[in-house]
Amino acid sequence: MKRPKQEPAPKTPSTRDLAGLAKRARYVGSPEHKVVRWWGGLPEIKTGQDGRALPRAKKQRTTICPLVDDADRERATEWVREAIKAGQVEFLEGGGDFPRYVWYEADGRGWEGRCVNAGTGDYKGWPMEEDELRARFG
Repeated sequence: MKRPKQEPAPKTPSTRDLAGLAKRARYVGSPEHKVVRWWGGLPEIKTGQDGRALPRAKKQRTTICPLVDDADRERATEWVREAIKAGQVEFLEGGGDFPRYVWYEADGRGWEGRCVNAGTGDYKGWPMEEDELRARFG
């Protein structure tokens, strides 16, 4: 039996490399974190009477993202780019050029983004819960 091919460990890009990636990255959002109409169309999240996201089968708890208009999209794109330039990123093995996760503090709270297209640098994102915030920012 042939030995499976192994992916090389992810390399930590230089500051210059991160700046180049940041220029190409953008926030595209995701309907699974929206509760109102947004630039991408209709929301896909279901909420309870209390306004909190209802659990989805075999998924982590969903955090509602309040970014819904074009100005929000532009602001979030800048946050993604600043996070990458600052090295607030996590690369995964075999994950492509762009970091899988980014995190950033803005508007008085922490935000986390996940790369949804490693070829183009498209990200979705959401506000971090308090425990996630402490883990990322200390």
